[in-house]
Amino acid sequence: MFIRPAMDKRITQDDVIYFVVTDRFFGKNKRFVDGSDTSIHGGTLDGVIEKLDYLRHLGVTAIWVTPVYENIRNAGESEPYHYYWPQNFERLDPRLLDGSHLPTCTDMATFGAFVDKCAARGMKVVLDMVVNHAGYGATDRFGSDWFNSGGSGDIKGELSGLPDFNHDNPQVLDYFINNIEEWITRGKVTNIRMDTVKHVEKKFWHFFKCQIRGKYPDVCLIGEVLCEGKEDVGTLLQYQNYHDFESIFDFPLCTALRSTFIYDESLSHWLARPRLNENEPLGVLDDDNPFKGGYRNANRLVTLLDNHDLQRRIMSHARTKHPGEGAGLDWAIKITKLCLGALFTMRGIPQLYYGTEVGLEGWKAGDDRDLRRDFPWDVIGPDNRPKDRFRKEREIFDWTRDLIRLRKQNEALKYGTTITLWSDDLVYAFLRISTDDVVFVIINNGYEALPEPLGVELNPALIPQRVVEMVAKGLKHWRTGEPLQVREGKVMVKVEGKTIEVYCRKSRGRTPSPRQ
Repeated sequence: MFIRPAMDKRITQDDVIYFVVTDRFFGKNKRFVDGSDTSIHGGTLDGVIEKLDYLRHLGVTAIWVTPVYENIRNAGESEPYHYYWPQNFERLDPRLLDGSHLPTCTDMATFGAFVDKCAARGMKVVLDMVVNHAGYGATDRFGSDWFNSGGSGDIKGELSGLPDFNHDNPQVLDYFINNIEEWITRGKVTNIRMDTVKHVEKKFWHFFKCQIRGKYPDVCLIGEVLCEGKEDVGTLLQYQNYHDFESIFDFPLCTALRSTFIYDESLSHWLARPRLNENEPLGVLDDDNPFKGGYRNANRLVTLLDNHDLQRRIMSHARTKHPGEGAGLDWAIKITKLCLGALFTMRGIPQLYYGTEVGLEGWKAGDDRDLRRDFPWDVIGPDNRPKDRFRKEREIFDWTRDLIRLRKQNEALKYGTTITLWSDDLVYAFLRISTDDVVFVIINNGYEALPEPLGVELNPALIPQRVVEMVAKGLKHWRTGEPLQVREGKVMVKVEGKTIEVYCRKSRGRTPSPRQ
């Protein structure tokens, strides 16, 4: 029976995605490990439901959970706590269910019940899917000709020794296309995050486009193509443009934000060229134009600061640059907030990695276990906000929550065109313009305040007169409510060091704390 998923459960530009490694988040019987290891800690889908009030208070609108397939029981010294080692693609792993909110039956329909419970609380769900590989020791469940052999790191090569499916085999193609359709119809999946996309044979995406995209146009496919460099934009856009993915993760922008705001590289080199001459190297945001070989729709990209596979969490990057307590911690907090400010004001659909909103740290050191620490629930009070004594956590949380509210209140931040007004090594200023909304954003990446107000021209060659008038007469600071000063066609603004300032039509009008 063909059941078309409801359109309102699909990821759109209205959303903020929150990504959890389910085992490390929460569960009725979950144990907390100080530090991390590779054992299963007991986080469950029921635990995610239990913490929906926290997620709603933060303001996120979609929860992305790691795979739910039945995984292998052991793999030597390591357990499949991340659930990326499937042995049965047709059932849930019983360890992801604790009976507190969901049936303990491992049928796909239980995941459908999870989706329904989240939807009843206004939360969309993204399911992490794997078609590239099986878990260690799972080859006996399939034919020997279902797998590639040898090689490493290319399309037909194994990742970390995991059995690599050969999607040039029509049996493999047919199995996974039908398996995905079952998760859509029985598991009520409307959003898919597809793991290790670049390692899956291209033929699979043709079949997916025809059979899944054609039959279920309301299902959103977000592809993980782990190419992080500015020079990789051309590779990434192929998956959006030619493979017809709804979205992909914007790893180049992630690299750009980290390289500039934390490690002090040039904003004009990484983000957007100053447009003083035609020979300047392009920044990541300059590649947004589809008429010049860019993305089909850059506003549909999923943007991020960190995740479970990168080298460090964003707070750990900031602490690497600014170690120690006192001034070192203050700078790390300030710069983490700057990174978050950019994430929620630049184009794209923002994705938060669990714990980033409270400054959770993590490093890759030989393996990924430390990147996937347990969520520190002892920090969170009964009001779903960090307790007063946790200064770092509370400051970053409040800042993140307010940024999410800002984004929700201003259409320009969700749907708007980006127009660069100023770009040099230390300062980047831009407008986000929607039909009836406009937001002005300026970033000072230097460590000192601008010595005097910077005059940013509202260039009439780029900006409609209607928008110029909106900027001149209607924008206020998003936290203090102070009006934006415009003189003779120029925005006059002064910005503290390592700070982002936002002016919009719908400001919160709240006096910030000294560090905000």
